[in-house]
Amino acid sequence: MYEPKLIVNNIELPGLIDLIPGPEPLWGDGTGRKALDGHYSGTFIGYFTTIEAKFGKVTDEQFNLIKALLEHPFLEGVQFTLEKDMGNYKQGDLFIEDFYNGQAIKSSPLACGGYWDEFSVVLTAIDRRPQLI
Repeated sequence: MYEPKLIVNNIELPGLIDLIPGPEPLWGDGTGRKALDGHYSGTFIGYFTTIEAKFGKVTDEQFNLIKALLEHPFLEGVQFTLEKDMGNYKQGDLFIEDFYNGQAIKSSPLACGGYWDEFSVVLTAIDRRPQLI
C-alpha cells in the first residue's frame, strides 16, 4: 500500500498527509507571448519533477522541524515515495532526487495553542527529467 514519505537529511518529515508529484516545464531565452498573434515563444529547456508536500495539523515542534529541514534553497538527496510505478521503481519505493525550495513555509497557529494549521510546500527538482522520444 502506498504511504507518502518525505525524507530530508535522513529525517522523515512528520505530519505529511499527501505527496503530489508532477512535471514542471521550464522555458529559457525569449520566453513569452508574441504581441500580434498570442502564440507562446521561447526556448523549451525541459520538464523538471515537482513535489507538492501537503502537511496536516502539526505541533510547534514538528512545524519548526519541517521549516528547519525544508527552508533551504538547495536540498540534496531528498527521498520520497512514488505514488505509481515508474520504470524499475514500484509504487511506494523510495526515489532520490535533488530539489530546490524557493519559498518560505507559511501556516497559521491554531487558536488552541501549540499547533499549526494545514499547509503545503512545493519542491522543484534541480535536474531535468530525461526526455522521452
